[in-house]
Amino acid sequence: MAKHNLLKKTKYKKVLVCILYHNNEINLFKLIKKISLKKQHRILIVVDGKIIINNRKKILQHNNKIKFIYSLKKKTVAFNRNLAMNYAKKKFDLVLFLDSDVIPDKKIINSHVQFHNEYEDIPLIGGSVIPSFFKNRYNLWEILDGCLSWFTSINTNHNKLIHNPYHLPTCNLSIKKNFFFNNKITFDSKLKTGEDVDLCNKVRNKNGKLMLIKNAKVLHQDRTNFKSFINHHTNWGRHQFYTIYKKKYSKLTGNNFFNFLFLIIYPFVMPIINLISTFFTVFPWVKFKFRFILLIPAVYTVHLIKGLFTYLEFLKK
Repeated sequence: MAKHNLLKKTKYKKVLVCILYHNNEINLFKLIKKISLKKQHRILIVVDGKIIINNRKKILQHNNKIKFIYSLKKKTVAFNRNLAMNYAKKKFDLVLFLDSDVIPDKKIINSHVQFHNEYEDIPLIGGSVIPSFFKNRYNLWEILDGCLSWFTSINTNHNKLIHNPYHLPTCNLSIKKNFFFNNKITFDSKLKTGEDVDLCNKVRNKNGKLMLIKNAKVLHQDRTNFKSFINHHTNWGRHQFYTIYKKKYSKLTGNNFFNFLFLIIYPFVMPIINLISTFFTVFPWVKFKFRFILLIPAVYTVHLIKGLFTYLEFLKK
């Protein structure tokens, strides 16, 4: 892996920080205050639908390097991320995605820029995601949501490559713009969730690598009630049909034969597949702290529910 002396060469300077704003109950000003910008950095806030932006005037007074764009009507997360990439196409070197429900480290932009310059052959770099149950340890749904969502991005004290079946989430992810456009990569606008998994698969298919870096943390506010928790993970199960199965295997077998095999075989192998998925989810947490092994029954139950909705999405199409 080629490294480059930052004192001699700094290639990536112009950074667009993209924040998807989809819920006006979130205090956007609190997030903006945490972002430290340099001369060539800008913030783009993509407003998902015609929602009212609280503290808009206050935000612009605090920082004049902010641009708001609107998707006119409510679209998928992936659609809005494509808006940001197209906005960055001619003006920026890197795009750093932060969701509006995170609070980042003050130096998060500097960390992403530093390691993009140090590792020029890495197109996708992600930082750690700290689940909110680290502060509130007594809400079951919050604990499960954090563990199921951020097992790929547990806080690390060293940089490491992320290999299959793991991915990097787009709530703390930076992309080398040229790699994205030169390889004709886009976010899949049809996906309601899982656009980060799909993106990572596309980057790997173009021989790109993924890296989780140190010193670039965000604190994520996870779901704290059963309704929001189960809605998110059933939607996650639905996207798995496309991101894990259809896009990969229908090309190998042909669409009709794939549909026949999935219809007949998947219900029987689903419990085994989700047992394996449970292992890959819990193992990083157990390495972090052994007591997370107690979550295996609950995590497996959620994976079974996600597997059921994977099959329901197949039947619906």
